[in-house]
Amino acid sequence: MPSLEEIAKKVQGQIECRPVTEDTANWDRCLAAMPRDTYAPWDYKSSVLRYQEAYFCGAYKENLDMSMVLYRGGKPVGIWPVSVFRKEDGKTRFGTTGGALLPPLFPFLEKAEGQRAVIESCLKALLSVEEAEPLLCSETVLDRGVSQWIRKIMEHGGTALPPEWQSFTDLSLSREEIQGRIRRTNKYSIAHGQDEYNIEVYDETSEGLDEAFEEFHRMHSEVAGRETRPQKTWDIQKEIIRESCADKGWSFLVFIRDKETGQLAGSALFNTTPQTGFYCVAAYDRSRFSKPVGHIVQAVAMERMREKGVRWYEIGERIYPGDAKAYDKLVDIGHYKEGFATHFFPKVYVRIDREAFSSYQAK
Repeated sequence: MPSLEEIAKKVQGQIECRPVTEDTANWDRCLAAMPRDTYAPWDYKSSVLRYQEAYFCGAYKENLDMSMVLYRGGKPVGIWPVSVFRKEDGKTRFGTTGGALLPPLFPFLEKAEGQRAVIESCLKALLSVEEAEPLLCSETVLDRGVSQWIRKIMEHGGTALPPEWQSFTDLSLSREEIQGRIRRTNKYSIAHGQDEYNIEVYDETSEGLDEAFEEFHRMHSEVAGRETRPQKTWDIQKEIIRESCADKGWSFLVFIRDKETGQLAGSALFNTTPQTGFYCVAAYDRSRFSKPVGHIVQAVAMERMREKGVRWYEIGERIYPGDAKAYDKLVDIGHYKEGFATHFFPKVYVRIDREAFSSYQAK
């Protein structure tokens, strides 16, 4: 069986591209060039790719980030986050940061014909790896509709799978409009909580960032009862905060402290691309507070993202009772997320294998 490095070399050799590790400046330039109202998940952030590779190297048997800057005619036209990995079953899979394979973004290739030509070469290269499993691909469909990526896969014999529902807040709305759309009980908790707790935000400008981040890490470990992932992933997350800027996106911590004792009751890390924000990781010590503090954290983070010009806040998947993977805890979490959302969008999944693609090529 070939090594992951050999597979990456074979795939990249069939595509006009450069690995992100050798072309980070152009990767960041491509991401910054995407329109600010575009949905661009954190998986497209070069620093997050470093984090995810460190994380999954500890979680999977083998993992290699082979993300690439896509070229056409010698010029960079897009970015594509791709990893190749093997779990304990030893099967070779392609994906994006541990999940389904996401589409390329094309900030410098507007015409559909050009995008489709690049996508064709990308699919052909991945599906030429005989030992790899069929490709599982996904895309969250916002108001612009599905991209050429999904359309091309379906035209090549792809199969559509059941979608998921994702909760979003449109941060381009006014504060009043957002307040009018979120759950009434959340508005009450936010208003009263902000009076009862001290709120701190730590970002790239904060002198006490190192100490605050260590306190956040320590609280997370204490609440979990153990270290949940390698130290390197925590170090990268702190680096991401320090690298924050308009072109790369933002990252920051929100702390909620008891006014009387100064104890940290809750803390959360948020991350954004220039276009989209995400709720990354949080820790709440329920022995230190009597009223919900998660609502306050969400409200503070959304306002910070609005100030930075981020359009979309992706809150996460909304699981409903009738979903195949539903159980009570997931449904409850989805209900909580829904309380902050202004919009719901489907995340579509499609699968394609070598046989279907080869049949299409032969026609």
